[in-house]
Amino acid sequence: MGFDSFTGLLGGLGLFLVGMWLMTDGLKVAAGPSLKQILERWTDTRIKGLAAGFSLTALVQSSSAVTVAAIGFVNAGVLTLGHAVWVIFGAAVGTTMTGWIVSAVGFNVDIKVLALPAIGVGMILRLTAPSGPRGAIGEAIAGFGIFFLGVSILKDSFEGVATAMNLETLRGAGFLHYVLFVFAGLSITALAQSSSASITIALSAVSGGLIDIQTGAAMVIGANIGTTVTGILAVLDATSNAKRVAAGHFIFNLSSATIACFLLPVFFWGFSWMSAKGWDLPAPAMVLAIFHTSFNLLGLLSVWFWADRMVEWLKTRFVSQEESETRPQHLDRTLQDMPPLAAASLLLELRRFGGITSGMVAEYLKTPLLKAAQVKLRVLPLGQLSEAISDYAASMSAARLPDRLPDALAHALRALQHYNGMVHELQELMDHSVDVQQLPDDLAASMRAYRTALAELLDAPSLTDGEALSARGAEFELEYQRIKDEVLKAASRGGLAHLAILDDAVREADLIRRISHHAVRAAMRIEAAEAIVAPHKRDDMPPPQVAEAVARNE
Repeated sequence: MGFDSFTGLLGGLGLFLVGMWLMTDGLKVAAGPSLKQILERWTDTRIKGLAAGFSLTALVQSSSAVTVAAIGFVNAGVLTLGHAVWVIFGAAVGTTMTGWIVSAVGFNVDIKVLALPAIGVGMILRLTAPSGPRGAIGEAIAGFGIFFLGVSILKDSFEGVATAMNLETLRGAGFLHYVLFVFAGLSITALAQSSSASITIALSAVSGGLIDIQTGAAMVIGANIGTTVTGILAVLDATSNAKRVAAGHFIFNLSSATIACFLLPVFFWGFSWMSAKGWDLPAPAMVLAIFHTSFNLLGLLSVWFWADRMVEWLKTRFVSQEESETRPQHLDRTLQDMPPLAAASLLLELRRFGGITSGMVAEYLKTPLLKAAQVKLRVLPLGQLSEAISDYAASMSAARLPDRLPDALAHALRALQHYNGMVHELQELMDHSVDVQQLPDDLAASMRAYRTALAELLDAPSLTDGEALSARGAEFELEYQRIKDEVLKAASRGGLAHLAILDDAVREADLIRRISHHAVRAAMRIEAAEAIVAPHKRDDMPPPQVAEAVARNE
């Protein structure tokens, strides 16, 4: 291979990747809010998830971008595992559009007629509106032109290489030959972080006569596996659910690649037979695009029947300590035919949920700077335990319950709402905690004492005593008002240099007050429920009517 051919291949690949980058980046900026809205709102069924993944990948021409976005939303708790996997499957099918675009347009149209005007128009839009949506669209249009310019240079360079070298060294058959090119496709995709790059190289090499179509197909299979590398890299330090999404992506692409390996000889035998019969067949690059789409669709068809089992299996993998802590321990479905026992198990789980929640808040308040990252990791799985308790209560309410048990169920659900409120306020607190070192000494001491008081309240055994907590709740309200007055006085004296510090101090005091309120009311509601379900559980438990009156006094 001569120097000119080598630089042509290198430059063509560089232009292609730059074009892909500009096109993807521009479209992501222009359609950024839509990307988020689609993934949030239009993924609640299999079909919608597939359509969202396919459409977004076809739009931004990057399955990696959609995969990483889906993983990010799972990481943030916006998407569930079950919804995210269908977005990923749709993205895998959507990435086949690159092959269709390149084979249908890139090799059949005078590229300069299409590419050069696109680059010019795109850059005019980009320069006249550098920071607006129009500029982002211009960037995407320019990227589109550079993309096809790179495709044209790759095609011409591969044709030059084909005429200058002995093609028999690259044309082969047998297992090891195809494995080598599968690995080549995988490696190019992993290095370039783009399956489109290796697919376009395969299409260009086949179109230029450098390799035969079966060898090109092996590269496409490797590219399909290699595209999972981006997702794997994205979850190295992510949540367990995000790792499960990446694993689902890998399983799907590996199964599609396995189907492709079995399909490969049958598929090309069929095309050889049709060619021998004199049929008018598409160009080799188009045949490769058809093959790529075919095995991805077959992979999708196969996964349709076992995806739910795969999701359930994935839920048992990558289990973190936080998830183990927040898995139900007392909710037994077999007890639902015996409502009093089911209610007792529900209250046990609810108390455990409250203990975890209270412990997290107390842990954070004692050393906010040191514990923030650890507590944030524990917060997300709590939603699953809350949902499990709520579902258990809902299934109980659907059955016929003995007298007064519906009231106990209502108290339990209200307690659950208070505990969820504590979690919400904790998240707010972690985002708005004030740096007490920037406060005047007397106010800093008051804020530290307020934090310590809430931590001690949540750690104390008396958290199970609703009557005692009622008095403590009133104390927190008074202390909040005192601290608020102290903050305002400090501000008027010029003790707080910045208004943001003032806002954060008042905000944190208010959040601590609200957390204490939720803790008190949750404990009182649980007492009211236990007074109905197990009135003889404790000798000092108040009569049901007293407990209910206390709980209602919110």
